[in-house]
Amino acid sequence: MIIPLKKIEIFCGTGGVGKTTVATARALHLAGQGQKVLLITIDPAKRLKQILSLKDNDDGEITSISDLGFDAMLMSPKATFKKILKNEFESHIITNLARPHGGMNEIMSIIEVQYQLKKNLYDVIILDTPPGKHFLDFLESSEKIKNFFDKTFVDIFNFYLKKSNNIFGKIVDSGIKKLLSYLENVTGADFVTEFINTVYALYQSREIFLEALNFQDDLKKQYYSNWFLVTSVEQEKVNEAEEIKDKARQFMHQYHFLIINKSAVSYLKTWHPKVGTKLFELKDSLLKRELDLATYAGKNYNKVIKFSEVNHPSPMEHVKELARQFNEI
Repeated sequence: MIIPLKKIEIFCGTGGVGKTTVATARALHLAGQGQKVLLITIDPAKRLKQILSLKDNDDGEITSISDLGFDAMLMSPKATFKKILKNEFESHIITNLARPHGGMNEIMSIIEVQYQLKKNLYDVIILDTPPGKHFLDFLESSEKIKNFFDKTFVDIFNFYLKKSNNIFGKIVDSGIKKLLSYLENVTGADFVTEFINTVYALYQSREIFLEALNFQDDLKKQYYSNWFLVTSVEQEKVNEAEEIKDKARQFMHQYHFLIINKSAVSYLKTWHPKVGTKLFELKDSLLKRELDLATYAGKNYNKVIKFSEVNHPSPMEHVKELARQFNEI
């Protein structure tokens, strides 16, 4: 099977299927083919940090994995905020929003990817996305950007200009006035001032936010992106993968790949328990499960890739073995 080279490759799936390990193996495989690769993990669990032995202070910074031949980044909303704000600006509000579950992780991830694409330093950018629901939040974040800038930012920005001129202004939406008045009563004038200044600082960088809206449309283009839906041979994981595919259908094009990870067929074929024993029944059951999955996958997916289970305690050796399997596709 030939996997065409695309500008973006997205690895998605539920937790526990080996998504990050497979994405890292893909980066190693492409680097071995002479491609310049950036691997970005958007997963707050940051399994990539363990695999590549990255340090905490590497968050948000591109790290060269020299012995593997590619670059990697642990997504950091705070670091991305710092890149896009035109002026140095410290804000407790931004600090709170930039926490892993502060509400801006997915939006800032979209902006970070777009930022790296615009620099055009890499042949391929591989995204290790959050599991399950958080992956869908990542895909839907561009709509949140659009809604926010369409209305809220404009109203608050108008309010900022009016207040800076000591004019309260009749043009400003009355709901915004009520919100800010309520905040001032509850939190004090200092917080409201910080809130307005934060909004203004973000508004100054609005072009970068709005450019990120193009990312969602680009992902739908077949020539631009490869989608890899990673699952494992467990029935529960297969069902979860189907749910993700159904919910993400509007974002991905139809020519995506299903990766079945942790297949044990190669091991089962070399196992010969005595006929009629419980172990023989177990082997027969496991083989039937994988056969049923392969039949289902063949009927419902255009392209199916199967990876054998890797029994090795070292995460890096695990990655290297999967990269070798990529070479054999």
